[in-house]
Amino acid sequence: MPVEYSGLLRRLLTDSHVYFALKVLIAILGLLAIALVSGDIQLTVLLSLGVVAGAIAETDDSLWGRVKNLTMTLLCFLFASLCVQYLFPTPWLFAIGLAGSTFLFVMVGALGQRYATISFGSLLIAIYTMLGAAKAPDLFYQPLVLTAGALWYGVVSLIWLWLLPYKTLHEQLAQSYFALSRYLREKSRFFPADEHGAQAIRHNLAQLNIQLVGSLNLTKTALNARLHSQRRQPAPELAGLLRLYLLALEIHERATSSHYPYSQLEAELKQGLVIDGFQEVLLQLAEACQQLGYAILVHSPYRHPKRIRWALEALGDQLEFTHLKQHYPKSLLTPMKFLRRNLASINQLLTSAEELQNPAITPGSLPPLARPPHIPLLTQLRQHLSLDSMVFRHALRLSLGLVVGYGILQAFHLDKGYWILLTVLFVCQPSYSATRRRLMQRMLGTFAGLLVGVPILWLLPDLHGQLVVMGLAAFLFFTQVRSNYSAAVCFITLYVLMAFNLLDGIGFAILGPRLLDTLLGCLLSYALVAWLWPDWQYKRLPQLIANSLSANARYLEAVLASLHLRRDESLDYRIARKNAHLADSELAMAWQSMLVEPQRRRRFLDLCFTLTWRNHALLSYISALGAHRDQLEPIEGLSQISCHLSHTLALAAGQLAGDDPQEAQTSCPLPAQESTEEQLMLSQQLNRISQLADELLALANQSRLLTAPQDATMPTPS
Repeated sequence: MPVEYSGLLRRLLTDSHVYFALKVLIAILGLLAIALVSGDIQLTVLLSLGVVAGAIAETDDSLWGRVKNLTMTLLCFLFASLCVQYLFPTPWLFAIGLAGSTFLFVMVGALGQRYATISFGSLLIAIYTMLGAAKAPDLFYQPLVLTAGALWYGVVSLIWLWLLPYKTLHEQLAQSYFALSRYLREKSRFFPADEHGAQAIRHNLAQLNIQLVGSLNLTKTALNARLHSQRRQPAPELAGLLRLYLLALEIHERATSSHYPYSQLEAELKQGLVIDGFQEVLLQLAEACQQLGYAILVHSPYRHPKRIRWALEALGDQLEFTHLKQHYPKSLLTPMKFLRRNLASINQLLTSAEELQNPAITPGSLPPLARPPHIPLLTQLRQHLSLDSMVFRHALRLSLGLVVGYGILQAFHLDKGYWILLTVLFVCQPSYSATRRRLMQRMLGTFAGLLVGVPILWLLPDLHGQLVVMGLAAFLFFTQVRSNYSAAVCFITLYVLMAFNLLDGIGFAILGPRLLDTLLGCLLSYALVAWLWPDWQYKRLPQLIANSLSANARYLEAVLASLHLRRDESLDYRIARKNAHLADSELAMAWQSMLVEPQRRRRFLDLCFTLTWRNHALLSYISALGAHRDQLEPIEGLSQISCHLSHTLALAAGQLAGDDPQEAQTSCPLPAQESTEEQLMLSQQLNRISQLADELLALANQSRLLTAPQDATMPTPS
């Protein structure tokens, strides 16, 4: 039992969300200690609000990068807070300053994730300043205290980063392997699956691939930040994490590959044991990815399960045995052999993780990671100074929403009406679907927080108990803010109740206003995204599908150019593969968002779904070629086939982007069914890719209605 409790505690403390919240808890505990000694509750609450804003504005970076980010954050916080405090006595001037600063901060956020988080934190600190601006003793009191709270959290975070420089990188890389595990587990359901079930699995895999691609991209960003700060040879631990990241990329390519139309597999194989064998191996590989992710997370050695090798050998024997009885045609047996070979390669990659994880290994020449091209800041801003930019529209909507919210509280003399502005800031998102999700989560979380807060205020009327609850609520808020927004809102509502009760003794008095202000803020946010430059997904999907088809074409060209060569993960190849998966992920997210939009805005639903599904299938077949690119032998006429496929996909992408419909000038020069297994596998995959490319081109011809101007009253076939 003690060992189990020890393992549970270790897992809890290394959870990425708990780890993030622990820094906040330490910072707030230091403030609570000051409150108990000095008795200055107002100072403590203001400092804690600065801690919360500082934590929300924090971005992951190297130590020196974090210092620069903290300096920028503190300057922005001080500027925003001072402007609010200075303009507060003059409502009309305050409204102008609120609109201008909001627009400016949102536009600056378009320069990158670092600027976006700092900008959001600055707007948050501005609203926190509004809450106490009327009672502030002088101009500089609140700005300095709130900024001091953010500084205190920044110091705690820097010390933590100095002690554990690669901790967040461990967490992010572990999440990538957890996402791989979920993907492989879902893919095992293909064995067996009928046509209807296969489509549902494809849909689920597309959603899981969103998480997987996003996690891998965050890991690469974190690696780049640390590798860029080390001009010499990277530290052994960092080099090991880089190798494990590259390993995850290879596994991802193999995991997303399709070797056969799996919905036909049960009828073609006519052997349940073989199908069950494929499923069992996939489940065991998923479990191995989970174990490797956990080992990375808790900094423990990874031990690869030996039973997977035995399961693979048994699967190979069973496949050969059933072939002797069923006499499978080569067109079926060859893909099954390559599928088993692909699973064996994933097993070998996971086995190699035992050595890659060892920091004692002397790092050799490490491959470079792609870095985003340097674009001048002014050039980036100019790109968004148009109503075609989602960032520009969001900046206008949010500015208007905050000004209207401020007008409401001024018109009706709402004493605590600044919660309307806070709700608008958190709920109003760039897209309708994201805003709708936030709206429901905000209302549920606020209502739950009030239900929990009432008995706590009644049962714990003393100062010390409410201080403890306030610190605990802040800690729990940061454990949930990245994964469960409803729960996070519940805890921050509890935090607010305790804070106001400690400041003014009005905890019960703000229950009603808090709920009313949240409702008003949610309604205002909904009205903004639904009526002001709404960004319905049917308008974006054609361009997103076109981008994905173009990225798939470049990925296919990179794969075919490296056939039968020494296997390597060159930078150009990795970029082509990553761009294809990023485009597919963005397309799947847009399709998912379309499903929560109003019914009359879901135009051409079936057509968009068919295009999205076939594009994802195309990526899977290309990934299978990429997984075996070092083994497949070139066939006669490969260059002509490659040119034709690229031309067909380019035509489809152009038509989706609004070009005139065109038919392919010639049919694809179909590859011959070559003699060797390697050539046969290549021929079959190219045939499937060619068939999908022709289907996508035909669908693109139909989809010209998507890019044509449409009246809101015209019928919307689905």
